[in-house]
Amino acid sequence: MIDELANIAKQVLVSMNIQVSGVRLSKDSLHLVNSPLCVVIGLVNKKGEEKGILGFEFSEAFAKYALNCLMPGYNVDMLSEIGLSALLELANMTCGNMLTRISPDAVTTPPTAVFGKNAKMLLNTAPCYRMIFDTPSSSLVVSLSVT
Repeated sequence: MIDELANIAKQVLVSMNIQVSGVRLSKDSLHLVNSPLCVVIGLVNKKGEEKGILGFEFSEAFAKYALNCLMPGYNVDMLSEIGLSALLELANMTCGNMLTRISPDAVTTPPTAVFGKNAKMLLNTAPCYRMIFDTPSSSLVVSLSVT
């Protein structure tokens, strides 16, 4: 399933003019994130039986690259109102497309941005699947844990 989710996410990124040169997959025992900006989206199926978390880990280099792809010709900072809104929407659209495969009857929380230099966060104690999308500037990490 993780391969399929990675393909879906890659299609969304490419549709937004973000070049993806490679995709790497990994699994960790905990859902930890360590990035200057993490967009967190909660997932729960309508019966409440399965819950999960999607994390989108944006490095400063990837955020700058993505914003240049989304808004060519504009110099937008990732923590500006418009920059943060665009990155939240990128995460939301990617999540929405992936959701059809994860659980078609699931609902999500609104995307929440958590940012800070040297921030380390534990999102879930469940195992975490990571999809690392390599781009010309750096990488975007999309992580998923389900309980």
